[in-house]
Amino acid sequence: MDVVVALHVAAALLLIAAGVAKVFRPVPTTDLLASFGLPEAPAAVVVIGLVESAVGVLALVVGGPLSAAATGVLYLGFLAVVWRALVTGATTCGCFGRVNAPPSWLHVVGNAGFAAASFVAVAGPTPTQVMADQPASGVGFVLGSGVIAGLALVAFTAVPEALAARGGTSSAARFHINGEHPNR
Repeated sequence: MDVVVALHVAAALLLIAAGVAKVFRPVPTTDLLASFGLPEAPAAVVVIGLVESAVGVLALVVGGPLSAAATGVLYLGFLAVVWRALVTGATTCGCFGRVNAPPSWLHVVGNAGFAAASFVAVAGPTPTQVMADQPASGVGFVLGSGVIAGLALVAFTAVPEALAARGGTSSAARFHINGEHPNR
């Protein structure tokens, strides 16, 4: 169960990072949501960012089933937004305040994994309980969760950006959406 809680902690850390990014750089998310036909409302994106950050902090500091479930629900929402961005050909996922981070299937799958881990964490110990049961007050647990969050951030932003730069993302997306083979 400690591994699931570590994944949940990584999800909470990413919530905080994405939320803070939306607060200080709402334009990519505003533009993405406008491309879905929603009104351009940077203030609403800032509020979304504040909610994400608050849920992430609560999941880390307070823990418990309610914050784990809220984290899972947010990740299901992210899954839907990134999936829609991917299938509509959006140029950004709008998640981390970066204009050049295209949506990817890796991001969709990652959001599904973080949602699942958070929902499973509903029935488990809180992050602070796991840390209390670990050697050195859970330093390894905290570092491991941070590494998972960092790797997920790279997988959600830098990997799709690099693939798009070499032309891999658009052809891969066409293959998955239209059934076209990327090399034909």
